[in-house]
Amino acid sequence: MMRLLIAVMLAALAPALCMAQENLVADGGFEGGLEGWITDVIVGPVDFVECKEVVHTGTTSLLMNMGKDGRGIARSAAFEVEPGKSYRISVWATAEGAPENMVYARIHWWKTEPGVASEELVCSDTAHAGGTFGWQELTGTVTAPADATKATVRLETGGDTGVLNTETAGPFWVRFDDLVVTAVE
Repeated sequence: MMRLLIAVMLAALAPALCMAQENLVADGGFEGGLEGWITDVIVGPVDFVECKEVVHTGTTSLLMNMGKDGRGIARSAAFEVEPGKSYRISVWATAEGAPENMVYARIHWWKTEPGVASEELVCSDTAHAGGTFGWQELTGTVTAPADATKATVRLETGGDTGVLNTETAGPFWVRFDDLVVTAVE
């Protein structure tokens, strides 16, 4: 009887297990802190903090404390992609006093290893947010260009949008958590 019950339960769970997609971003939930992430101050000051007090899920989120007019990015480690394949990107964010439309995630496509600017292909953004808001999911579906082999995700507060001269009334902060990139089947 017990074997039959186990077999029935496994059969019921099989479709859900098959549908679960692997997150291509290493430590998108920041449970390992900032290990493997590259942070950059575009316009300072910006402090990147492993936040344990306020999280979407788990025990850690990324907190970016920006001084007046600050801009910063946190870039994931590179992951492999298939040319022409679509990917869903999702990240949760919360902010206080952020400039409008300046909180988002951006995927960068690469022909080779990241860090060689001439090999960067195109950028694709998630939805943008701004102002003061509680946890909000920012999502997008993007397609890898024909010659892409790798990608990175940048969590941004207006990093390279071309709007570096946007002034803020004062310091602001943004938290990111639960970044997930999965292949669309």
